Amino acid sequence: GGFAMESSSRAKEQRINFLDFSTHGISAPALRERLESKAIDKDALKRVESDFCQHDKLSKSDFDSLQEEVDMAQGLHRKNDLKGAKKLYMKVLEKDPLDWDCLCNLAKIHFGMGEYEKAKDLFERAIVIRPEREKTMYYLAHVLFNLTEHERAQLLFEQVVQGYKGELNGEACDRGTYHNSVAMLGLVHQKAYGNYETADTLYQVVLSEEPDHILSLDHRCALLSAQGKKEEAAKLHLRVVALDPGHTKKVCAYLDSLFPVDSDIIHPFKKLDDKFQAYEHVFSEGVKKKSWLRTAYNSVRKKVMRVVSKSKS
Repeated sequence: GGFAMESSSRAKEQRINFLDFSTHGISAPALRERLESKAIDKDALKRVESDFCQHDKLSKSDFDSLQEEVDMAQGLHRKNDLKGAKKLYMKVLEKDPLDWDCLCNLAKIHFGMGEYEKAKDLFERAIVIRPEREKTMYYLAHVLFNLTEHERAQLLFEQVVQGYKGELNGEACDRGTYHNSVAMLGLVHQKAYGNYETADTLYQVVLSEEPDHILSLDHRCALLSAQGKKEEAAKLHLRVVALDPGHTKKVCAYLDSLFPVDSDIIHPFKKLDDKFQAYEHVFSEGVKKKSWLRTAYNSVRKKVMRVVSKSKS
């Protein structure tokens, strides 16, 4: 009898009121599908459900004034005033925690700042609110990859790829997101599992359709570097920089591949400047530009911060 009671209470706990989500404008079929495919985090689902109460207290005039603040925040965001935009997004979410635009945009700001746990929490909730938005799943998968949650990142990237219908279709996965997801899947296989053959096959899938796809080319540089083909990697990376001069200021898989995973350069207790000087010769394989070295330094600094924050948690 005790076991039956325990089972029924567990079933009651797991039961989801899809009607409640539908009345809040959330697609119940899409939500059910994402839950079954394990794309949605159960804790995020409960969090959104508990936020319905606060959202329901808002009047039409409340929503109108909040929308004005969202528009202002997005205007600041477009002008790259991230501090101002962040402040406004947070202010809106305090009043309406279900505002999808604010959740996504604030998550993107945190992601850009390397605050991956905060970005993860916001994207998780955003997917519950708009489960049909595959692009949001792509962003969350990217965050998970940076948090080394490789299995779930792979699961989400695969679902985005499966959602691609070969054309632009409103909320569905577009061509760019599809190509980026395939390229990121390649990087998961390459970095997490050491499966170079699968990774290269995935990069070639994208490059056969889009020969100048920056992400795939950069990831392929990292692959060649990992395989010991340093000169070929450096040559290909020059092509990447020629295609996208701004690439030197972005996260670069090729750059990461030049440092061994267990390198003492990311040791939090060593003086970073000293360690960086010792590795400077490595960059002769890449682009001989000061801006590239500066970017390299920032990339390493972010790695150190990740190590420090992990050791604290």
